[in-house]
Amino acid sequence: MSPYKTKVSRYFMSISVWLHFLLRWVLVFILVVPIFPNTSSTLAVAVAANRPRIGLVLGGGGARGIAHIGVLKTLEEMQIPIDCIAGTSMGSIIGGLYAAGMSIEQLSETVQRIDWPQAFLEGPPRPDLPMRLKEEQRILLNAEVGIRQGQAQLPKGLREGQNLLLLLEQLSLPAASIHNFDQLRIPYRAVATDLATGEAVVLGSGELAKAMRASMSIPSALVPVELDGRLLVDGGVANNLPVDVVRQLCHPDAIIAVNVGAPLADAKTLNSFMLVIEQLTNILTVRNTEEQAKSLGRKDVLIVPDFGNLTSLDFNRAADAIAIGYAAAQAKKSLLARLSITDDTYRQYQSSLPIIAQNERPIIDFIRIDNNTRLDNQVIEGQLRIKPGERLDPEKLNRNLNTIYGMGEFQRVNYTLVRENEQTGLIVETQAKDIGTDILQFGFSMGANLKGDSEFGIGVAYTMTELNSLGAQWRNVLQVGGNIALMSDFYQPLSTSHDYYINPYLKYEQYNLDLFNPSYDLNTGFRIYRSEIGLEIGKNFANWGRLSAGLFYGVGRNDFRLGKPTAYASSFNNGGYSLRWQTDTLDSLNFPTSGTYTNILYRDSVSGLGADREASTLSISFVHALTWGKDSLVPRLRLAGKLSGELGVQDLFLQGGFLNLSGYQVGQLSGQYAALAEVIYLHRLTDASAAFTIPVFAGGSLELGGAWNDQQDFTVNSLIPAGSLFLGLDTPLGPFYMGAGYAEGGNASLYLSLGKLF
Repeated sequence: MSPYKTKVSRYFMSISVWLHFLLRWVLVFILVVPIFPNTSSTLAVAVAANRPRIGLVLGGGGARGIAHIGVLKTLEEMQIPIDCIAGTSMGSIIGGLYAAGMSIEQLSETVQRIDWPQAFLEGPPRPDLPMRLKEEQRILLNAEVGIRQGQAQLPKGLREGQNLLLLLEQLSLPAASIHNFDQLRIPYRAVATDLATGEAVVLGSGELAKAMRASMSIPSALVPVELDGRLLVDGGVANNLPVDVVRQLCHPDAIIAVNVGAPLADAKTLNSFMLVIEQLTNILTVRNTEEQAKSLGRKDVLIVPDFGNLTSLDFNRAADAIAIGYAAAQAKKSLLARLSITDDTYRQYQSSLPIIAQNERPIIDFIRIDNNTRLDNQVIEGQLRIKPGERLDPEKLNRNLNTIYGMGEFQRVNYTLVRENEQTGLIVETQAKDIGTDILQFGFSMGANLKGDSEFGIGVAYTMTELNSLGAQWRNVLQVGGNIALMSDFYQPLSTSHDYYINPYLKYEQYNLDLFNPSYDLNTGFRIYRSEIGLEIGKNFANWGRLSAGLFYGVGRNDFRLGKPTAYASSFNNGGYSLRWQTDTLDSLNFPTSGTYTNILYRDSVSGLGADREASTLSISFVHALTWGKDSLVPRLRLAGKLSGELGVQDLFLQGGFLNLSGYQVGQLSGQYAALAEVIYLHRLTDASAAFTIPVFAGGSLELGGAWNDQQDFTVNSLIPAGSLFLGLDTPLGPFYMGAGYAEGGNASLYLSLGKLF
């Protein structure tokens, strides 16, 4: 072959090589770009750096999922790049926040700082509830049943997850404007389960916080999340270790999968409601996890931490979970080492990641209310307390949204940030209750003394809410048992701020009253029948206090029941006015550890308003809670008496009952004057920092008080010492008490109660 031909041949061969090289990159561009639309992402960098693409799978496991942070720490230390993330349940939360730019240090500090019990509770702390709801708590249990079109509607879960959603919105705030999860710092997917079909639902767009909340909708414990017409529950039910999802997301050359699911528990350990729910979920998750794990190849790495006795409910052990995850990843270093890259390549990888500012607090240019309830938007705006032009304060916003939720009208209250016409908008979303606006609630109590006397009561309340745009309510309460009561009231706020209100009411009651004072015939018992109609007008001071004035008129009779016949058995008429001042900042009505309650009531019966006899009375109640560690002291004081005139039998002040001279039954002591001073001691037996636990308390009381007809009867020797010992559970329905009380004179009682005390 001639030199000329040889030269030409080499020339065309060189062109062929370059064309082949160029064609290969064109094909890469054509094939890769449609699959990975974010061409500036780490995926394109992985191709350019000639390194393997790596997908990360973070499984679900409740509190055990916090271990993912320890695994991520090891991956960063070993300079192993992550090109995409798929997560389920707690894995979706850790993976979502990491994909949104939160650092390992921030994640670790955040999960240890979170008040997990509060995160899984509903709505605001009790001091932030409206005064009307606080008063309602004193007679009714927490459980609600809706009535829609004549049919009962039960809630879809024990808890809505309101606080959890607001927490996730706050934590993911830097990425609030990113609705395509491919555009996060690392492409990301959350996995949930369609409750209607049982199929896995892969969430790759929308609001990051809602996607994470949907993925962690623990069945029966948290209400499902509705997204795009589908009802979504925890992704672990369908796909707890979403290996297939990460394969579809970025077609990785290698997968790192972290399985934090709990094994099935032994029957002997299933000793709580939440552990039973966890076991039911685990039965579903173990099988699909095993199937996904079997699909891993030789290049993939499966990490399974050894959690020992750390359960999926131990959110209070976040530091331990992180350490366990770190140790598990360190144990796999030899397998992970082949995925590690050089310093230069890792810096190139890090510089390719989009920057999402973590501390950015945007200025709110406009506010929009997305409200599907009957309430006027201004009612919601009045509680929001944020104005256009202000910089967003996430903590303050969450408190205000929770205060709106605490009004009791909503299934969910949350927010979204949007960008429209170069402006940042705050969209407040309020969702009507799933169970409807007509609500049934219940109450129950029971007690007996060692002499054979017993008392019990069952209560039911039917409340019609959202009767107009200001949020009027019509509530009807019926109690049957030893005492009978029927009350109906119409609560009408007078402004969108709910500062002022008007409250007409009607009530009827029957109860027993015993007279032990010689002036009223010793050992005489009555059955009191009385009806009253009234009108109350008041002003609410934020959510901590209330000042009210009222007019009332009533009729009734005192029927002789037992003992010696007496002339005090007669009919009566009453009418007059009242003034009341209340404050309530107790953190719990059931087992308070902080806060104060005061109630000062003045009533004046006036003949000109229909009263048979003129008389005025004043009653004062005071409760304060003090706490150190697991121990609390709750001093209580009650003083009541006439200021003028003479009281009829029906208006006497009653003593007796649990924590009210505990050896006596309700109404066994009565008089024109009454006093009670006591100190209640509470010791929490369960861990206060653990989520999804039922608080259990052991307690006791020291009590001193009595009832007198004349002031001169009040002496130190006339005071009755009493006390009690009890065990209390703060259940989702309400407080449950088992106790025994004793009072001077051999009076002893046993108590079984499901209801409020403070």
